[in-house]
Amino acid sequence: MASNTFWDYKLQIQNLKNKHLIVEDDAYAIEILNKIGYYVLINGYKNPFKNPNTNKYFTGTTFNDIYQLYIFDANLRETFFKYILTVEQHIKSSISYHFSGLYGCSMVDYQNLTNYDYGSQKKQLQLLFQKLNDKLTGSHASPQVKHHLSLYKDVPLWVLSTEMTFGETATMYRFLKGHCKTLVCNDFGQIRRAELGKMLILLTKARNICAHGNRLYNFRTQDNILDCTVHQKLKIPKVNSLYMHGKSDLFAVVIALKYLLAPKDFETFYFDMRNLLKIYSSSYNVLPDMGFPSNWSSILKISV
Repeated sequence: MASNTFWDYKLQIQNLKNKHLIVEDDAYAIEILNKIGYYVLINGYKNPFKNPNTNKYFTGTTFNDIYQLYIFDANLRETFFKYILTVEQHIKSSISYHFSGLYGCSMVDYQNLTNYDYGSQKKQLQLLFQKLNDKLTGSHASPQVKHHLSLYKDVPLWVLSTEMTFGETATMYRFLKGHCKTLVCNDFGQIRRAELGKMLILLTKARNICAHGNRLYNFRTQDNILDCTVHQKLKIPKVNSLYMHGKSDLFAVVIALKYLLAPKDFETFYFDMRNLLKIYSSSYNVLPDMGFPSNWSSILKISV
């Protein structure tokens, strides 16, 4: 199906049948395509069910197989998004509290270069300041920001942080001075400063995928988290001294949540995720694409 050619639903269905996909109910398939769109559904979730050499679907593959993978992924996004937001709120609260305690909480304080450790990345920090300043004085400033500016002529960091993206928050953490980073890390238990920074970058990317409704189950990124206790205790196999799972895939996001959620929150997340995997029924084994090792469920009992 050419990407720049319009095909009505009947032609879309016929195209799928021509590639040996079983469409048991044309009317139902058209209803689904109308709600989701051919590109999002088929192009997004067809690959596990197609032979890359013949470009045909594997024998017995149905339209519903693809749709069920889509539904599973949508539920997966909802679950991950909920708990990533919990971490996002915690890290914003922690940074606001400790930065304000050390350097002050006013607009002048959190836009003062001397309160950060930026090394050779001064321009990147100044870019962050520009983004923050736009939230303060831009045409789309939030009601709470406008309220504080009108009443107090200033906006404390704990107010502005509610307007910051997760990516901007991760950037601010990256430029915090060492002592401030240590205080933030202490709020999350036994985690190293560099370890937390890597996890925040990973969670930012996963969060954005969830927020924009993009495919999550086979998530991959170039940003690896550091080797940690979970990798070691799960005895995740290595290739050339590199762990095969849990570094830059969806299981790495699970590991980050293991470290950054409160134990009870992670337990709830774990069971939510396990229940999703139980509900999803297909001949397609989704775990390898998720980056989950065979013993992934043991992560619940691991202490970090």
